Amino acid sequence: MSRKLLPALLVAGLFLTAANAVRAEDEDDFARIQTGAWRPHFIVKVPKDKLKAAFPKGATVTGKAALDCVAAQGGKLVDCKIAKEDPAGQGFGQAALSVVGYERIKTEDAAGATTAGRPVRTSFEFLAPGDSNPDWLRKPTGQQIANVFPKKAIEDGIGGKAAIACMVTVEGFLQNCKVLSESPKDYDFGLAGLQLAPQFRMTPKMRGGQAVPGGTVAIPISWGAANPTMLLGSSAVVLDPPWTKVPTQAAINAAWPKEAAGLPSGQAALRCGLDKTGVLDDCEVISESPRGKGFGKAAKSLAKDFRITFAPDEAKAVKRVKIDVPFRFRDPALPDARKLTKPRWIRTLSPQAMLAVYPEAAFKAGVRSGDGAVTCTVTVSGELTDCQAARETPAGLDFGAAAIKAAAVMRMNPWTKEGDTVDGLRITIPMSFTLSEADPPTSPAKP
Repeated sequence: MSRKLLPALLVAGLFLTAANAVRAEDEDDFARIQTGAWRPHFIVKVPKDKLKAAFPKGATVTGKAALDCVAAQGGKLVDCKIAKEDPAGQGFGQAALSVVGYERIKTEDAAGATTAGRPVRTSFEFLAPGDSNPDWLRKPTGQQIANVFPKKAIEDGIGGKAAIACMVTVEGFLQNCKVLSESPKDYDFGLAGLQLAPQFRMTPKMRGGQAVPGGTVAIPISWGAANPTMLLGSSAVVLDPPWTKVPTQAAINAAWPKEAAGLPSGQAALRCGLDKTGVLDDCEVISESPRGKGFGKAAKSLAKDFRITFAPDEAKAVKRVKIDVPFRFRDPALPDARKLTKPRWIRTLSPQAMLAVYPEAAFKAGVRSGDGAVTCTVTVSGELTDCQAARETPAGLDFGAAAIKAAAVMRMNPWTKEGDTVDGLRITIPMSFTLSEADPPTSPAKP
């Protein structure tokens, strides 16, 4: 860990209190949560039994429809017209028109102005028999984990809100989370929301009797007013530090608990300290799903395989840090379902280093920009090996070879925010190479 990085983590450290509202919405509610231009605030939605009853006769798959309406007095939606339906021609637009009368929006916007007469886009999803969207299996409680509160908000004695959006995997894990909104700004409530993501668990999206990836949920979270006394005796809690050592996939497979026989997957999270060598110690299980199947114990058995490197003069600061480590366990007898979608790079090339690997053939041909892509295997330390050129543009000017040279320098964080090792995964990395007008008109230096 660099000298500058640890203080930054401490400043961004998340302190412990309780979040007082956590719920999930489907992907059509994202626009209602995001800030910016006026958007209707729906206070009454169509009851689920009415949506079920309105499923079009003859339709065989789940469908969606969007209506363009006008807000009327009392928050009703009138003069509605079908904006789109998917799939088309199966009656989902008409189904939406039959239920929109149940919806109500707030009669005033955030500024106190009436919403009557304003255009409103509203969307509906009609689930085919047997289909379902992600729903809660587990979410943080005061008894399971200490919810998070940004330090600056505690010092200033204010509360806040955040909304995060996540993809739901076929196992019900959340991944690729991002901040949709946060208020007030500059208090890191969005970061606090992301801190909670590994602690959630949902049922997967079901279509045609099969669990499928791609279910998207928005999770709004709100915090009550902070109290400065929360800081007394607290430690900064860090998520996703730059690891120098993590368990191998073989070690994770070997830790699969015997009590979990017959289960496809499980999840756990530890909160740990660091000893003077950067190894995790004093770990406690802060969440486990499902309970009583040994996943917390399996996570603790792997804690010795994690390590962070820091300078000797950072040892005192390290004592004030707690690290949350999420784990995903999958039955090792099943096919490997890990996917590497958004790596966090710890080491990349500087502009000068990119210039150094610029292909000689392209330079001699007078070509000052090009693209290359390389496919590599990721090692347990996050480095790239067994790299092969996947494509290059323009062809025949060695941009693919330049991408291979660049990949040899790069390193990603070897443990993901969702709780997987990157050990053994394959990844394709696109790269762009450019010589600016300010670059010298001589051949680039050899790396």
